[in-house]
Amino acid sequence: MKFIPQKSVLTKLKLPEPILAIARKFSPPADDAPLAFLPTHVASSANLIDQIKIPVNNASLKMSGDTDVRDLGQFLARQERWDSLSERIRDADQARETTPQGTPVSELLLFGARSDVVAAAEHALLHGKPAKDSNFFEGIEDLELMLTEFPEDYALALIVAHMHIDIGWAWRGTVAEASLNQTNREAFLAHFARAEEILDGFSAHELNSAALSAARCALLPAADYPGERIADDFEDLIDLDPENPRHMRALGTYMLPQWYGSHAALDLEARRTAARTYDLWGAGGYCWVWFDASLTDPAALAHIDVDYFLDGAFDILERRSDQAMANLIAAQLYCAWQACRQLAREGGEDMKKSAALRAGFDQVVQDHLRELHPLIWGHAELGFDNGVRSVSIERLAQKGRALAMNAVAQPFMTGLEDGLTIHFGPDGITEIQP
Repeated sequence: MKFIPQKSVLTKLKLPEPILAIARKFSPPADDAPLAFLPTHVASSANLIDQIKIPVNNASLKMSGDTDVRDLGQFLARQERWDSLSERIRDADQARETTPQGTPVSELLLFGARSDVVAAAEHALLHGKPAKDSNFFEGIEDLELMLTEFPEDYALALIVAHMHIDIGWAWRGTVAEASLNQTNREAFLAHFARAEEILDGFSAHELNSAALSAARCALLPAADYPGERIADDFEDLIDLDPENPRHMRALGTYMLPQWYGSHAALDLEARRTAARTYDLWGAGGYCWVWFDASLTDPAALAHIDVDYFLDGAFDILERRSDQAMANLIAAQLYCAWQACRQLAREGGEDMKKSAALRAGFDQVVQDHLRELHPLIWGHAELGFDNGVRSVSIERLAQKGRALAMNAVAQPFMTGLEDGLTIHFGPDGITEIQP
């Protein structure tokens, strides 16, 4: 079925006619599809793993803080309580408020507010027709009309801009550029152009808005020359919200060769970011920029300054000593160590970086880790690819727990083989003779 839009504010998008071609000719793999986990060092005996006694914290599985905020944004949008929704978004943005999981509250409110419209559009694009009792254009048009009623409200403008970005990605899908048909490409660019038009009416710097700056960065995939903008756009965002490492981590990923940069450029931006954020993070900025990138593209490990990276990791732990952070750093170092070992074996290179990462991991376990957060380890083993739709949270945590137990055993392997039982507690680690 093909759909022809009625005349409305949507005509400003200049989308292709007919508006809806058969797009996204793919569906997510079944939930039981095999996962492409990183290679890991397997302990010699399951019995040795059983000798590790460490508390397991599954609180992150509930993600209640994130869900509650998203639901609130959705509820207020459904009730058209735009004033209240705008106030909450602006307050959270100005306060740089985050949930216990570290997600910006403003981001979650914005997601919830546009979720009904985006879900309807994604359904239509995936199935070739709108869901029952759903109109592909009605929700988009309603939000656009709402924006005409509040033209000076940057919080509500962000809802509409992000709606267009999301729908643009629904048109774009994940296929390679060479395989993307012209209709989908034009629709992707049209929605991003509309989002940029909306955002051009507001200055993130003048409004002290990290949310506006983050939205600017989200526009990069449709830019003509994103490589020329990425460093400046993310520098603005990081300067507005330096305490949130998510921005630095995203910068590193975008600086990879498969996106808009190179390994050399990535390292340069990591050093520049560390210098700008030194008062807050010490050397941690260098670590944060390399954090996801080094697992997303293991070849990048050949270009990392491992001593600087480890200095950054321990500076982060000195400033954020909670167990969620200890698990995050430990999981990253373990997966980076495994990837580095594999690269050294395949390339015949020396093992110095691998040994340094191993030593850093051992130190984090010994000095900082006191409980396991399985979901963090599950995400780390997938290279922090948190958008894998085919994996349930429960299954990801199950995989993460298995990885974490095996990893934590490594620093104690000699003692475990001699029969020791290793107990982790809030006051430290105790080795008990058989």
